[in-house]
Amino acid sequence: MKKLFIYLLVIALTVIAIFSILGYFGRSSWKLDLFSHFKVQYLSILLPGTLILFLLKKKTYLVFLPFIFILIYEIQGLFYGGNKNTDLEETIKIVCINLLSSNNAFDEVDKYIRDQSPDIVILQEFNEKWKNGLETTFIHFKHKLEVPRNDNFGIAVYSKIELSSIQQIDIGKANIPSIIANFKLGQKITSLIATHPLPPVDDYYFENRNIQLNQIAEFVSNIDNEVILIGDLNTSSFSLHFKKLVNKSELIDSRKGFGVLPTWPTWFLPAKTTLDHCLVSRNIKISSRSVGQGIGSDHLPIVIEIGIK
Repeated sequence: MKKLFIYLLVIALTVIAIFSILGYFGRSSWKLDLFSHFKVQYLSILLPGTLILFLLKKKTYLVFLPFIFILIYEIQGLFYGGNKNTDLEETIKIVCINLLSSNNAFDEVDKYIRDQSPDIVILQEFNEKWKNGLETTFIHFKHKLEVPRNDNFGIAVYSKIELSSIQQIDIGKANIPSIIANFKLGQKITSLIATHPLPPVDDYYFENRNIQLNQIAEFVSNIDNEVILIGDLNTSSFSLHFKKLVNKSELIDSRKGFGVLPTWPTWFLPAKTTLDHCLVSRNIKISSRSVGQGIGSDHLPIVIEIGIK
């Protein structure tokens, strides 16, 4: 019985170890890219499983140590560095919510936004139903742009802060809207870009998501202002395509220093990963970064407090 247990454990750990490296080959394959998103889950299985083999004095545990070290290296990067600065005296609070277009929890979303009392709110999967359902929520937000759609790619931005401009922009080839808004953060003009690329569920969607991420990076590179890029980017912090976006845009992942903070899917906790992001330029500091409570969506809200120092 003990031999069977060890045999099955080694087989299971071998499969997970293979899964953990497949994502590194996901540059041109959406199926392989999917394996990149669950590194926390891989580590949570490999670590105790390898420990069991070690305690049972089975040298096969050595096989799995390199995979564990690689996973730890990837994950620990979210707990250190970045632009974290908890000493900021003046901050603005931004809330970003993927509503889920089929969700009808209007009261929950309304209460959440009122309780958070943010300065700026970004809504995604925004449609006419949500526009009507949250009609009274944004009475005190003097600036807004709403782009409701019948699919999952409507978007809206609301701000209590004075905006010098706000407009819809089209980035990528999928004909889905993004929004850019300009405002003063401290004494610096700052551009907030809210976007929601296609989910990579087939070759077409995968290609168009990557095109949009690539064009966003180019767009950001040509902006002289400070930049906040925010939204459900339909890629995790561990994907090669997310890393390419960060490197090319030279933006900082606001998760760094605060941890993994997974947001999706709310309906299957063991698979939760980091689809909802906020990236900032180097002069913008992050006072706090957190994940909100469930509001009926398959995503959790993200909450960021930022400033200039």
